[in-house]
Amino acid sequence: MKTKEEITKLREDIIDVALTLLEKKLIVRTWGNISAKIDDDHYLITPSGIKYENLTPDMLPVVSISDGSFEGEYKPSSEYMVHTAVYKARSDAEFIIHTHQTYATCVGALGKSKLKADHKDKKLIFPVADYALPGTKKLADNVYKAILKNAEAKSLIMSNHGALSFGRVPDDAINEALKLEKASKNYIFNICRTEIEFGIEDGYSSYIEDGEIKYLDKDTPERAKIIHKMIYAKRPDIKYIFHNKSEAVMTLSRRANHMKPLLDDFAQIIGTGVRIPTSPSQKLQIKKNVNVVFGYNDGAYCLGANEDEARACAIVLDKGCIAHVAVTRFGVGRFLSYYDCAKMNRNYRKNYSMLANIEK
Repeated sequence: MKTKEEITKLREDIIDVALTLLEKKLIVRTWGNISAKIDDDHYLITPSGIKYENLTPDMLPVVSISDGSFEGEYKPSSEYMVHTAVYKARSDAEFIIHTHQTYATCVGALGKSKLKADHKDKKLIFPVADYALPGTKKLADNVYKAILKNAEAKSLIMSNHGALSFGRVPDDAINEALKLEKASKNYIFNICRTEIEFGIEDGYSSYIEDGEIKYLDKDTPERAKIIHKMIYAKRPDIKYIFHNKSEAVMTLSRRANHMKPLLDDFAQIIGTGVRIPTSPSQKLQIKKNVNVVFGYNDGAYCLGANEDEARACAIVLDKGCIAHVAVTRFGVGRFLSYYDCAKMNRNYRKNYSMLANIEK
């Protein structure tokens, strides 16, 4: 049993690690979660829906490994069952991080059962847990099975979702996540022949202020302005448009006609699928619950109720486009079912709206 001082230090460590993961771009916004074991039946975990920059040590709930109950003012992360599964399966897990890191997540869309890599003259195997909807006992069970089968692994990929890394101390978990991301990036670049760097690139963005469209670039061309006006007219709920012209997004905007979700966060934030024009004359697809509008050879217009939401949409789209290109070039991939996508999208919109109302 840890002392009160040791538990206080663990709370501080979790926040420090969260900020480190943000800095290293292994997590963004509130996506992902972090936990630390207190004793054989309890652990601390980051709460649900709160930005890491706003976290304070007293906000971290304590979760029971045996029955899932928790103590504290804030609700635990929706993925607490996955953390519980790891603590049950591995006695060497004292600190766990769950990320949506780009390249490991993309590898998780390839339909593989494991990722093999070389690291400092050692052969490494990163298992890939079978897919299940996020936040479910089925996902936790799949993680538990994958961890038990691979006793040497301290990182694993969750199919179409993200990654888990753990260790005795925070630095161990961070290093495991970085090791996994390096191996995953090498695989995406070399085996999938997809040498695309992750990162959004602003084209011609805009926002609504007092009912008027404000363009961030004073030289925004008329063709782009027409698209912005069309989107705002059809989507009155949208107040910010981020025009993403990253390499991955541009590639899809000139080579594809449809994006089906490969990743959970794509289904949640963007929608159940995105149509892409295949010629300059083809009509743009502006849909009620789809937060991306592609232009032919013009990147994608990412939609949000504010700048933060629009940028989040752009980040998720960029990762989704890298996964799409990798799966196409690899020749094998696992797309999510329409049913699962619709369920995740509906739940995300409902829960996010409730959270937004609480914050107001």
